[in-house]
Parts: sequence; C-alpha cells; structure tokens
Amino acid sequence: MTARTTTRLAEEAALLSSRADVLSVGAVQSAGAAEVSLVESLMASSDVDLLALHQHAAEVLRLAEAVIVAASGEVARRSESGLPDALARRLGEKNATELLAKRSRLAPVDVATHCRVGLAVTPREGLTGEVLPPFFPVLASALADGALTARAGRDIVVALEKIEPNATAEGLAWAERYLVEGAAKHWEAVTLRDVCRVLPEQFDPDGVEHREKVIRAQRGVTGIALESGGFRYIVDTDAEGSAYWEAAIDARIAPRRQVRFHDVDESATPVDGDSDALGIEDAPEWDSRTWKQKRHDALIDLLRDSLKHDDGSFGGVDTTVVLHVTDQTVASGIGTAYFEGVDGVVSAATARRAMQCANIIAVVLDGVEQPLRLGSTERFFTPGQRRAMAARDGGCVWPGCTAPPRWCDAAHIEPWSATKCTDIENGVLLCHFHHRRFDEDGWQLERRDNVPWFIPPSHIDSSRTPRRGGRVRVPAAP
Repeated sequence: MTARTTTRLAEEAALLSSRADVLSVGAVQSAGAAEVSLVESLMASSDVDLLALHQHAAEVLRLAEAVIVAASGEVARRSESGLPDALARRLGEKNATELLAKRSRLAPVDVATHCRVGLAVTPREGLTGEVLPPFFPVLASALADGALTARAGRDIVVALEKIEPNATAEGLAWAERYLVEGAAKHWEAVTLRDVCRVLPEQFDPDGVEHREKVIRAQRGVTGIALESGGFRYIVDTDAEGSAYWEAAIDARIAPRRQVRFHDVDESATPVDGDSDALGIEDAPEWDSRTWKQKRHDALIDLLRDSLKHDDGSFGGVDTTVVLHVTDQTVASGIGTAYFEGVDGVVSAATARRAMQCANIIAVVLDGVEQPLRLGSTERFFTPGQRRAMAARDGGCVWPGCTAPPRWCDAAHIEPWSATKCTDIENGVLLCHFHHRRFDEDGWQLERRDNVPWFIPPSHIDSSRTPRRGGRVRVPAAP
C-alpha cells in the first residue's frame, strides 16, 4: 500500500460526507424540520441518489479495508512467534488476531482475515534487513486501489497458497493475475469463491484421486440423540454421493409449483369452500417451512417411498444424476469431471467408472466444454437439448444467480414466435424468476466467445452496459 491509498480514502470520505449533506438538506426542506437523521435523509432520497450513496460508501469501505489490511499485516509480522520480542506477547496477548480483535472490537474471524491477507500483500523484511516485495504484488496493488474487499483478498490468498506447491513461478504469477482481474472486473463474490475452489485442481489433477480416497474413507452417517428428544444425523459423503443426494432432494423441492386442474363433473359444487371439490389439486398456499425444513421433509418422503416400493431389494433407479466429462478425459484417463449441481470435481478414474453405471447419464463435452449442437422446429426444448444446455451453462446464467439446472427453464434468447427455431444456440438456462425478468423487463442477451452477456434495458441502466453472466469455466493451468 502506498500513500495514495490513504489520500484517496480521505478524499472519498470527504465526498461521501458532502453527498450525505446534500441529501440531508433536501430532506430538511421536504420535511420542514430543523434537522433530520441519516435514515430520514435516505428515506426522502430518490432511487438514483440512494444507490449512488451506497456505491460511494462501498468505495470508502474498500479503501478503509486496504489500510486495515496493511496495518494488520504489519502487526502480524511484528507478532510472529519466532521473534524474541513479539509485539502481541509483549502486550499480553497470544497472537496478533487476539490483540487486534480486543483493541478494535472487530470479530476475531474478520481480524484473522485482515492479518492473513496483510502478511501476503505487505513488503517483507529479509534476513539482513533489506525490504523484499510482497508475496502477491498484483493482489497488493488491487487492494491498495480499493478494487477488492478483504474477504475477496482472503479467497485469492487461500487459492494461491494451494497452487504454489504445484506451480512454477510463471504459473503462480498467471494464477494471481487471473484471479485478481476476474474479481476486480468481472465476478461477483460467489463466483470468485467457486473459481478459487476449482483453480487449484488444475495445477494438481493427479491429487484429486488421492483426495477422493481420503474422503471416501471418511464417509459415514452419524446419529445423535438430542436432549430435546429429537435426533440429528450428520452425513459425510463424496461428490458422487452428493450428486445422488442433491438430485433426489431437488426433485421434490425445486422452487416452482404449478396448479393442476382435473376434469370434474360440472354439477359438482364446493362444500364449505373445499377446493378439492372443484378439481383443484395442490392449490397454492403460503409455505411457511424454512429451506432446511423443506430438505428434511423431502428426505423423509424419499425414505418412505423407498420402503413402500422395496420388495426385499433396493428398488428404483435415479436417472437424473448427470456427469459432465470431456472427451479428452475419457480417452486419456487423465483430468477431472464433475457431477451436475455438485461443488467439487472427481478424478478421471471415478468418471470412467461412473459412466459404466446404468443410473448415471454422462454428457461428454468437447475440448472447450461445449456440448453437441441440437436443434428442433418444435417450440419446447427436448430433454436432450436441456441436457446439452445444462452441460454448457451449468445452471441459471443470470449474473450472480447460482440456481442449478434442475431449477431452470430452457428459455429462448430470441422469441420462438419470431424465429420458429428451438435450437440450443437460441436457448439458455434461466431460473423461473430471472426468466420472467428477461422476458418482461426488456433485457437482451449476446454470446461472446461462449460467454453470455446481458444488456439491461435503459430504465435499469441508461448506459446499457453489458453484464457478464454464466458460470466461469476455469482454464487449464499454463
């Protein structure tokens, strides 16, 4: 961090104060009061002014975090256990995290993040006292410019530390540039976490199979009897087991319910408001269950159904488990694959074994992870086309949305009424909510190098600046 960071922080803070004062004056004039609070000023502000103030405050927060990270890193360096007069111990604390948490009243987990990132991005001191550059200079520059939050910095540092043992100096530098540029310019926080989880695997593909064996050895179900009389079950499984779990649960709780009508005798009349007498099944009503409760109830339903249909052997086959694997991985036995809707990758050996199971559908992709092109003159997409789009899109492609393929509609980019074409090139996966937003609000979508870019309507963004959507396909390590 340089002096320009603190200078910019002071300047941006002064501008933020001026912006807030302007809003306050407007609120005072509107209310006819001598003074109003910040909340009252915000309540009286326009949508544009409110969002601008929030964006400006976020800029100040990132710059302030850059200063905190730099200071925390230096405190952590002076408190390292190998020093004869470590700062934290001298002041009666075990380490830098405890020292700064007590003095700043910040949560220890946040202070630990500041210290870890600070040590990675602040200059170091050599054995002879010379000043050495930071471990990750590109990340250090982005933090100093206020382009990243401390949390994003931590995600990047953790990923780079996993990559470092298996990468050359050039490869590590490439990974740092790739992550910092993506986080600063293109990705939202959830996308950055996903990329930071997957990218280290690209540098150590042979290690995936070993980690699979370790995870499988730890698999199990633990039942705990609670004092309340209830029970808690803890399930430890691998990516393959999770694929079955998520597919079965999602089939019952995907957030889209439809009202279904049956043909009934027209002479039928409702009794005491009974909707079933009118042939309405599953009439929509407010579901007050939490998301955890819905998943629990879906699991219990599955267990009940299993017992109903079990004639002494396990019955039924789940044909909705989908494995995504490239043709190169299938041919060579080297590389990774993943189960649709499950975080984490599996080894080539697991993928090849899974492809031989009758209860797993394998979608084989080409070298750039694109499925075969499938077309139709029908209005609705076929199941095969949906599979191809799921392989390509990975779920809802709306910016920042993480809905899995099972929760998505196969939507036309250009209306079918205009093109009379139902082809995956004119199709995209969108969750039901974002499908409606796309159709009703006037958004447009363009594909650039197989990446969807959403162009907002002018009433949402007057500049109509394209927004990157879709999942990030992590490139192979150099």
